[in-house]
Amino acid sequence: MRRVLLLLAVVLLAGCGSDDSNDQAAGDTTGVEGSVELTATEYKFDPSTVELAKSGEMTFTLVNDGQVTHALEIEGQGIEEESDEIDGGATTALTVDLKPGEYEFYCPVDGHREHGMEGTLTVGG
Repeated sequence: MRRVLLLLAVVLLAGCGSDDSNDQAAGDTTGVEGSVELTATEYKFDPSTVELAKSGEMTFTLVNDGQVTHALEIEGQGIEEESDEIDGGATTALTVDLKPGEYEFYCPVDGHREHGMEGTLTVGG
């Protein structure tokens, strides 16, 4: 129910956007300035590609819809930040101050990245 309400709020807010917000690419599902929601399952992230129009502080919310423990690590542009590990059904957040450029994100839990649990993050100027 909470996810349905969040999705409804996102759809409503998307119609109220402005040119100076930190808009996200169509591959991202949240559309809320300053935040990105990623869903983790075995063994992938959704979305796996995130594009942000502007640099700055961004909070990544990781929702574990899988059965095993997952986490989120973001690397690039001198940044290496990692969330807490969470069990299936749990949620965690990671706030990172992003500079323009390319980043990679992945699940740092043993072997998950090797199974393809990774993605790319592009931040504009």
